[in-house]
Amino acid sequence: MKNINKVAVVAAVVLLLSGLAFSQTAFTFVQVPGAIPDSSIAVNNNGLVMVNSGNQVSVWNRVSGVHSLVLSGTNNTGAAINASGDVVGTGAESRLPQAFLWQPSAGVNWLSSLGGDWSAANGMNDSGAVVGFSLTTANLQHAFLWTPASAMQDLTPDLTSTGGAAARAINSTNQVVGYYFPNGSSNTLGFLWTQNAGLQNLGAAGTLAFAINNSGTVVGQTPVAKGYRHAFSWTAAAGITDLGTLDGEESAALSINNMGWIVGTSLTSNKNGLLHGFVWIPSKGMQDLDNIAAHFSPKDRQTYTAQVNDSGVIAISTNAGGYLLIPTMTMLVASSPNPSVLGQPVTFTVTMTSIAGPPADGEAVQFVVNGSVMGSATLAGGVAQFTTSALPVGHDSVVANYSGDANYLAAKSSTLTQVVDQ
Repeated sequence: MKNINKVAVVAAVVLLLSGLAFSQTAFTFVQVPGAIPDSSIAVNNNGLVMVNSGNQVSVWNRVSGVHSLVLSGTNNTGAAINASGDVVGTGAESRLPQAFLWQPSAGVNWLSSLGGDWSAANGMNDSGAVVGFSLTTANLQHAFLWTPASAMQDLTPDLTSTGGAAARAINSTNQVVGYYFPNGSSNTLGFLWTQNAGLQNLGAAGTLAFAINNSGTVVGQTPVAKGYRHAFSWTAAAGITDLGTLDGEESAALSINNMGWIVGTSLTSNKNGLLHGFVWIPSKGMQDLDNIAAHFSPKDRQTYTAQVNDSGVIAISTNAGGYLLIPTMTMLVASSPNPSVLGQPVTFTVTMTSIAGPPADGEAVQFVVNGSVMGSATLAGGVAQFTTSALPVGHDSVVANYSGDANYLAAKSSTLTQVVDQ
């Protein structure tokens, strides 16, 4: 097995200082109905949320509501959801746990095993390839890759350790990450697997790899001084980069999106033993989610899991239930000319942005003049323009409204006063 470990430690204090530019209301918390405390939760790029409610797995969205998965097994637990709304997880088809793939159009498909009694699915990509772990005929736990076109593939066929292996995530090019116990070792190694190169080691002994994005950046947890572990990111060019902590002793990076945003959990400096969720953004560093999101309580909440989609929406599971952290949109409206004269064309321009950027191109913004909708325009690069010659004489009150979408909440601009002379 080829070792491709490199280490480039970045001081946590630098990352924390760079994160001070975050707004105190960069995100808004929205509670996910039905999510039980400390259970897996995930959100796809279309804003669909996978929810675990006891033995029931469901898909929820703020717009479309709740849809329960029809699964023939018991003790079902969802693990991941892709862009098509497919869900993978683990259930008991008979008495023993089995990995499953559920699709809206086809229902449930039990994925069998590597010859042993049970299996579990951890991750999936948008093409429907599934990864996880399974017992073999020798009763050893091995990592697997399952695709619609082939049977379950053993990614660690030479492994004989009783500690075994687990595949945790897969990207769009079928690069797989996870961790395993090398033969004769009591410590894990992270791994990156590809069809051409096979299994490649990541990090020092004790490393765990949890997620990978489409650019091949891997995140997880790696050992540091005094027996503690820190969140890390890894690229083929730079090797492992220590992401630091929220001033505490340990942290773990659990998810990365295709913008390079990383989310996870960390202990803080208050020594209360509670894990806080964090987001790490390139050029801004790590920030405590408690400090940059509005409308959330209680203060004694502990974050269990965290996952982020490509729109910057973060799903977290806590001891108080499941939540979405949705980037807060700001809207600025301007007009030209102002003042104007009766019958003169006036162009209103609205600019939208958030910590994750603007909504998708083509979404609509309404322009409300003196309490009535006068027109609408579509966004392009976060900008929409509307021109009218029908403004009444006087000091007209103008507001721009955005109705939101599957990922983002509705937003409203501050009021602009347009002066129209006779």
